[in-house]
Amino acid sequence: MQNHYHEFTSRDFVLDEAFRQWVFQPNEQNMTFWHTFMLNNPAQQITIDEAASLLLHLRANYDDLTYASQQRIWQVLEQAVSAQPAPAEVRPLPVYRRPGFFWRMAASLTGLLLLAGASAWYVQQAHQQKIHTTFGENRTVTLPDGSTVLLNGNSTLSFRDDWDQQQDREVWLDGEGYFKVAKKHRAGRSSASPIKFITHTPALDITVLGTQFNVNTRRGATAVMLVEGRVQLNKPGQTRPDRIVEMKPGQFASAQPDIEKVAIRTEKSQLYTSWTQHEFVFENTALSDITQQLRDTYGINVMLEDAELGNRRFTGNLSNQSTETLLTTLALTFDLDVQHDGDRIILQHNP
Repeated sequence: MQNHYHEFTSRDFVLDEAFRQWVFQPNEQNMTFWHTFMLNNPAQQITIDEAASLLLHLRANYDDLTYASQQRIWQVLEQAVSAQPAPAEVRPLPVYRRPGFFWRMAASLTGLLLLAGASAWYVQQAHQQKIHTTFGENRTVTLPDGSTVLLNGNSTLSFRDDWDQQQDREVWLDGEGYFKVAKKHRAGRSSASPIKFITHTPALDITVLGTQFNVNTRRGATAVMLVEGRVQLNKPGQTRPDRIVEMKPGQFASAQPDIEKVAIRTEKSQLYTSWTQHEFVFENTALSDITQQLRDTYGINVMLEDAELGNRRFTGNLSNQSTETLLTTLALTFDLDVQHDGDRIILQHNP
């Protein structure tokens, strides 16, 4: 798909075939793409809504209809014609054979098709839920099946609130969240038929049956820490069995959107889940990574005086209720000076 949608106007979206298909013929693949795009480009939300509304309300020309829509219109017309009684004598041309009739009928049917599409789209939007946390805010979200997601600061979770009890459950995450997934099975079937729970991120689709895991999707990458249970990982749109990676408890997975391979290693889960207990837990963690975490989660713009500082390593456990305490601890540990410059905090060597 296009990689410059962030520059599109509403007119550009209306003329884009992939966007039109999502509006009129949504499926799992295009819904995943456009939901991810909107999560990563919130400034385009109004433009997208306007373009979708235009598509659903403007009358389309017959030549602009898809082949399937044209065939459907012909089918309806033929049924209407066959239902007419045969004329007993020569009479003026039936209405359906008069010049311009077909195009008027096509326009009317097109209007009905668009109206049906508009109704479906608005019903779909009415059931869309989007939960967003501000910097430094933690919020627990209870999903329709009883599963819970604890969102870290500056994170967004999207899902539908009308889950079918027989269908797979799906959510979209941008940011960081800790999942506790309820096990569900299809009614009337054996325990061998569980209902999957799928978390979509820009770099990975995470499929679980019942488990606890942490997901971080900052800056397009995806990191998964499995605490208990079992999960399967695959790249979006990639469902080949030999491309599916299965994780075990205690394993950490990381993936980039433009890199095919998913890296797996064993890690201490508390290094990635301590935020759920209101703690910072660092083990030989680079200062550059710590400052990035403060920017991502708390919106604090911490700058380092030079690259050498970023390579220094810190180990320690602290409450995350006070970022000021963390900065003070770092300053004392590495003999640094903390300077405030407007909305920036600068860590520099003591003079």
